[in-house]
Amino acid sequence: LFWKSKLLKNKVLISELTNVYSKNTLIEYIALLSNLVINYGYPCQDVYAIKKKIYATIEQSNSDPINIEILNQIICLFFDLLLNETYSSEIEGFQKIKYHIDRNITQSLTLSDIARNLHMPLKELNPLFKSKYNITINQYIRRKKIDISKSLLYATNLSFQDIATFVGFNSQSYFITTFKAIVEQTPSDYRKCNKKQNLV
Repeated sequence: LFWKSKLLKNKVLISELTNVYSKNTLIEYIALLSNLVINYGYPCQDVYAIKKKIYATIEQSNSDPINIEILNQIICLFFDLLLNETYSSEIEGFQKIKYHIDRNITQSLTLSDIARNLHMPLKELNPLFKSKYNITINQYIRRKKIDISKSLLYATNLSFQDIATFVGFNSQSYFITTFKAIVEQTPSDYRKCNKKQNLV
């Protein structure tokens, strides 16, 4: 509540929410809040469903500029998700792996790092994870990073290098190659296509 109050009194933010680009500002904050709750282990599918509903609400809003109360409601919604999410010390090994990845997805993750941090045998990680999710840990990490990248490409004007760094890719070229392999579009084409759809 303290940080929410401080954020909503920020003069720079208020000026951004009272100009003609207020919708873009809200979309950027939603993308960042989405990544925050996902990194804390909240299910991606649920967060993306909520995010789409918020985007739709913003697009349907007739008030321009958008009232700061909308941002207040959005912040409350996302922090409610964090506060209501419960974690059990008795969770299964594959869940521990997934939660650890989700919370650290913007870092450069290796199997050795995961095994060391979770105090699990390295050779057991992939068989355990794949038995539940039918995907290897490295495949999951790449797809997760690309999901976050898609949100940032849609909601911000960050450069490809900035996005690659933010989601923990070692280089821009590896980010672009991985993105194209998974999405079947380059980051540039994806951004152009989605920006165009947003303007229609």
